[in-house]
Amino acid sequence: MSNQDNNPHVLAHNEEEAAHWLAATRRRIRAASEESDRLVIEGSGSRQDFAGQPEGERLSLRAYRGIVRYEPDDLVITVRAGTPVTEVQQLLDQHGQMLGFEPPLRHGSTVGGAVALGWSGPRRPFAGALRDHLLGVRMLDGEGRLLRFGGEVVKNVAGFDVARLMAGSLGILGPVLEVSLRVLPRPSVELSAALPATPAQALSLMQGLPTGPGLLTATAYLEDRLYLRSAGSLACVQAFLERQGGQLMEPAVAHAFWSAFSDQTHACFAPPADGLRLWRISLRPGAPAVPSDLATTCAIDWAGALRWAWAPANAAVGIIGWARAHGGHATLWAHASAEERQGGVFQALPAPVMRLHQRLKQVFDPRGVFNVGRMYPQF
Repeated sequence: MSNQDNNPHVLAHNEEEAAHWLAATRRRIRAASEESDRLVIEGSGSRQDFAGQPEGERLSLRAYRGIVRYEPDDLVITVRAGTPVTEVQQLLDQHGQMLGFEPPLRHGSTVGGAVALGWSGPRRPFAGALRDHLLGVRMLDGEGRLLRFGGEVVKNVAGFDVARLMAGSLGILGPVLEVSLRVLPRPSVELSAALPATPAQALSLMQGLPTGPGLLTATAYLEDRLYLRSAGSLACVQAFLERQGGQLMEPAVAHAFWSAFSDQTHACFAPPADGLRLWRISLRPGAPAVPSDLATTCAIDWAGALRWAWAPANAAVGIIGWARAHGGHATLWAHASAEERQGGVFQALPAPVMRLHQRLKQVFDPRGVFNVGRMYPQF
C-alpha cells in the first residue's frame, strides 16, 4: 500500500496530471536552455509589482498544487509550490497548528511564491523567519534537472543547507516545485493590547522586550500606538499585557488588525501623497529612529528591527547610507517607477557577496534562463 493510500493527510491533486505537467515543464526548460530563451517564473502573479521586471515567457506553477504529505504529530507538512497558502492554513488550523513565520498574503498567494519572496510577518522575531521553517525543497535547475535538498524531518543535518537558499531567491535559481515546512502548535490563548506612545517610547519598549520563544508573539507601532500580542496561559498573558500598560483588544478586532498589518492592507501602507516611495529598512537591534528629514516612518515591526518609511524618489541614496551606517539594509518596497525597478530595488551588495550570488546563479542556472533582472540587473 502506498503512502497516499494509508495517509489521510495526503491531498495532492491528480498524480497523473502532475506527472505530465512536470515532464512538460522539464522539456520546456531544456528547450529554453538550448535556444538561449528566458523564462519568468511566477505563482499566482500577485507580487509582480515588486522588484525587477524580467522579460521572457511566463512559467506559471499554479497548476502544480496539492498537499503531498502532512504529519501533524511530526509538525511537518510537504506541499507543491502552486498550492494556495490559505489552503495550507485551513488544513493546519483543523489540527490546531499554523505556519510560524506568519506569511504576508495577497489574494491567491501560493506556497512557492511565499518561499521565493522569503517574507515573514510580525511573528518572525519570536518564532523565526521563513527560512528557519524551511526543511527541504524539490526544484528544477536551468537544464531541467530535478534536484532535492533537505528533507522532511526537523533534525536534518546531512550536507549543506541548500534548501534555505530558496527562501528569498525570487526564482533566479530555478522553480521550486515542492517544499517541506516545519509547523507550530497554534496558541490556545493569544491576546493583544494597544497603548499610546511616541516613536521614541515605542522603540525603547520594543527593544527592551525579549525576543525568541516566550510570551510575546508580535509588536507593531503605527499611528501613535504600540501594539503587543502575547500567547500562553490566560493568567500569564493578561498579567504580561497589563504590566505594559496596554488596553486589551477584542479578539476579533485584534485578529483583523494583525492580518491587515501583516498583509499591508492597513491604511498606513497607502501613500500619504503622490510621488512617495515605500521603503523597507531592516536594522540591527537598538538602532535609533529614522531621521524625520530623511523619511517619514509609517510603521515599526519586528521588535524595532524593521521600519517602514515613506520618502520622495530623491531620498534613495540617503536612506541606503543611513541603513548601512546602522548595520542594516534598505529595499525600495513599493510605488517605485519602472526605471527604478529595472535599476534594482535592493541595496547594492559588497563585491565579495555579489560574486558569491553570481557563482550560485552560474551553478543553478548557467545559461541564464530564469528571472534575469528580477533581483539584480546583473542576473
